[in-house]
Amino acid sequence: MRTRTATLLAGIALGATLASPAEAVTPSPSPSPAASAFTSVDDADLTSKIEGYIAKYGGKRQGANQIAWADRGVVMTFPPPARTGATTYARIHCGYGNYCLYQHALWDRDGGAMIAFYDYNLYELADYGWQDIVSALENNQSGRAGGTIYDGTATLNSSRAWYKADGLASGNDRADYVNVFP
Repeated sequence: MRTRTATLLAGIALGATLASPAEAVTPSPSPSPAASAFTSVDDADLTSKIEGYIAKYGGKRQGANQIAWADRGVVMTFPPPARTGATTYARIHCGYGNYCLYQHALWDRDGGAMIAFYDYNLYELADYGWQDIVSALENNQSGRAGGTIYDGTATLNSSRAWYKADGLASGNDRADYVNVFP
């Protein structure tokens, strides 16, 4: 692991117990829908993007629009291809027991991807091509299970089960790590 990961680990236990959830904010709409690196125009484009992503970050294709790193407890879901005339996207569901990060705060309009973590661990988002692109989260775990997002120096959001933030305010597009804990 990188040196800053070791430094970050030193503060995780304290941060996980002391940090409180950041207030969810309503994202301000951007002037026009932003095309994302994950958005596709058709099935062939989606396949090409997934294959390119796997070549760069590893993982294994799972279904029509996912990449899984089963040994790490991570699944990334690309939005389905945009359909002619469509102005919105369906929200990508965060499955029970997962801690999910979304690419766009306005995921229903901008077609962002989602990455789900289902093992308790500290994850470096750059390992999945997700450094500095997280804009929203959903913690769909149960009990006291939680997650904390860091930018390498500060806690951007810490939450317990059943928490959702449609926007990360000043933490938008700054996340470098996520710690998912029991």
